[in-house]
Amino acid sequence: MRVAIFAILLALISQPSSAGTNPYLVALMGQSNMVGRGEFPDLPPDFPVNPKKVWNFTNAYTWGPAREPIDSPFGQLDAVSLDENAAVGPSLAMADSFVSLHPNTTVGLIPCAKGSSSITEWQKTGRADQRSTLYGSCVNRMKIVSPAQGIIRAVVFWQGGEDAQIEKDALKWAKRFATLVADLRQDLANPNLPIIMITLALHDKKAVKDHPYWEIVREQQRSVNIPGVIKFESDGYERKLDGVHFTTRGQLAIGAALAHLLPGPDLSFSSLTTTPASSPR
Repeated sequence: MRVAIFAILLALISQPSSAGTNPYLVALMGQSNMVGRGEFPDLPPDFPVNPKKVWNFTNAYTWGPAREPIDSPFGQLDAVSLDENAAVGPSLAMADSFVSLHPNTTVGLIPCAKGSSSITEWQKTGRADQRSTLYGSCVNRMKIVSPAQGIIRAVVFWQGGEDAQIEKDALKWAKRFATLVADLRQDLANPNLPIIMITLALHDKKAVKDHPYWEIVREQQRSVNIPGVIKFESDGYERKLDGVHFTTRGQLAIGAALAHLLPGPDLSFSSLTTTPASSPR
């Protein structure tokens, strides 16, 4: 017993307090597919291929080597974003692929997504305790990490399914997303903050009953035209039988594609003013 306790204490003491010097920081917002619902046994044995260069600012507000699930609920401090079903998502694959593309880069991930969250829950509010909101909790983490460890280079946002249940919410999606983008850029003092918005995939017929306004949300997402917001089409990637969530293989493929949409390590924010229509395949 004493040996086991000593081993745990030693591990905690040796745990790095940061992701290193000036890592490439990416925040992760959205709902269940952003958290990840892929199966762990389906992960390749050599994944990630750059384990020493990808870090995670966990829900326990500590830095650690990135591993699935990136959005782990273990030691969660902000209950508002607690997701007990966290599994394999796209973010680690994205960071791992980005490091492969840019070998001199270290990536720091900042997860704060929550399954079944609506776009309304990602709006800034006037609450005194901002950490009790999804938006406020995520901004708080980004401000804690940056500028101490570096600057936030991009935000990846994957959400929309929850708003496909009620028509009035579906019809307001684009307006609420625009408000989210404006607030994020203002609160992070970066008017050109790059944001990758992953659009809903073509809806599977099996799930139409629970999400009757899915296509309206898709149309809303496709209508977004904000400088510096990059739209990524999630059609064509492997999904689970529920037609909504992506398999591990689908998530890893999406992550690898997202890596090509992130601004390069040396790219200035001022040059990111275009809005590509879709992702590479």
